[in-house]
Amino acid sequence: MIDNWRTSTYTADNSACVETGWADGMVGYRDTKQAALPDDERPTLVVSKDAASVFLNMIKSLTC
Repeated sequence: MIDNWRTSTYTADNSACVETGWADGMVGYRDTKQAALPDDERPTLVVSKDAASVFLNMIKSLTC
């Protein structure tokens, strides 16, 4: 169970961000706009730590 959710320090205080949490080799992502819902009802994408690392490296490699 992920219980250490964090929002980026780069986030403006506009509640339109993504939270990230991790536990036991898993990483979770969820939307801050749904903060009013109980944690067990909030939609959450959970992937392995390895898959999250590959995803982040791919994003970092993109050029705009």
